[in-house]
Amino acid sequence: MVINLLETKYHGNSVSNSRTPVSLVFQSGYGSKAVELLSSYFEGLIHPISEVDDVMNVTETPYARVTEAAEKASLLEENIKPRTNLPPLLVHLRERQPEKLHYIGVSFGLTQDLFRFWRKRGFAPFYIGQIPSAVTGEHTCMVLKPLNNDDIEDSGSDKWGFFGPFYEDFRQRFTRLLQLSFREMEYKLAMSILEPKINFEALEATPSTSDGLLSSIKQFISPHDMKRLEAYTNNLADFHLILDLVPTLAHLYFKGKLPVTMSYAQASVLLCIGLQGQNISYIEGQIKLERQQILSLFIKVMKKFHKYLYNIASKEFESTLPQQKEIVMKPHSISVDEDLKNAAKQVEDERKSETDGLLDPELLQQYAIVDREADFENALPSKGKIPSGGLVSLKSSKTKIEKHGNQKESHKSGKKRSKDDHRSNSNKKKRS
Repeated sequence: MVINLLETKYHGNSVSNSRTPVSLVFQSGYGSKAVELLSSYFEGLIHPISEVDDVMNVTETPYARVTEAAEKASLLEENIKPRTNLPPLLVHLRERQPEKLHYIGVSFGLTQDLFRFWRKRGFAPFYIGQIPSAVTGEHTCMVLKPLNNDDIEDSGSDKWGFFGPFYEDFRQRFTRLLQLSFREMEYKLAMSILEPKINFEALEATPSTSDGLLSSIKQFISPHDMKRLEAYTNNLADFHLILDLVPTLAHLYFKGKLPVTMSYAQASVLLCIGLQGQNISYIEGQIKLERQQILSLFIKVMKKFHKYLYNIASKEFESTLPQQKEIVMKPHSISVDEDLKNAAKQVEDERKSETDGLLDPELLQQYAIVDREADFENALPSKGKIPSGGLVSLKSSKTKIEKHGNQKESHKSGKKRSKDDHRSNSNKKKRS
């Protein structure tokens, strides 16, 4: 990428790197003013180029070159004397035509203060060395500022002009390297380098953008992943269940594919977990928050992702999952009142059949009294009154033959029971 920028297609100038303390140059305002004047000069804002050309054509005078004079005479023959028409050491900027440059670049050791300074001056990074310096421990950083130039056609949609594609390529590479070479980089510096857009309140999702996003999301997130994400957002699963989805969602978000509004703290937690692959204990030391606060910020981010994805892709995700058989609700052939009447009639018929069986005359015959009036009057006490208890005992009127038959049956059943008991006892002995 550095080679592409330094090709002859684009011309630029590099600002020399100095070890001057930041507090003396940058924070005092001298460095900002110097960079502003340098950019204005190469953009032709200090003096119009056409007027400079006219002035130079009129007032330009030939100057003697020292090298040409030295070639004409040797050192032995040279006469030491004051020379005239020598070129000046310093020339006012209005008196010379600026070179046509496309960008201004600078290289420095990457620190939070230095990067913040160059970022505020309109510079953007395009290269960061993966191996830190053995002396300072800092990564080499190269930043670039595109200049307004008539040689390059620009649509004006991108604020970085021709540098826009290079900057996007750098951001994608840096995002992937955050889990490798820059895994220990401080989250504040990483956020400053990526400079993600975290406020999408003014952006409304159009059908075209939603369709394009849906087609790209289907390549990385399956309907089963959405179900897991839904379970976590509903507090039905632990956050370890969706850790494999966080890198994918984080890459899509920092690329601007998921327009979800977040706070700076929420985006920082997403960067540490999703891009750098850090655990909660490491984030506690970096962000200086408690574990529960970090998990609270994390679940809020996941809820926002799930809500956005569900709104644009709920039908597509649900259609690919196994569906239950639809139950067709058909109306009854009879009304509810008729159904209740039929059920009541059925119950009444069942009760009637039961009561009819209980009142069978053959069953009641065993309780019959042969001589009703005579036996009843004999059983009553004196004066024909019923006792206070309401019970009257009568002697059995069954014949001896009936009694004898009953005794035989009882005798047979007793024998049968004794035989069964004897058999059960013998079986128990055999088992023992």
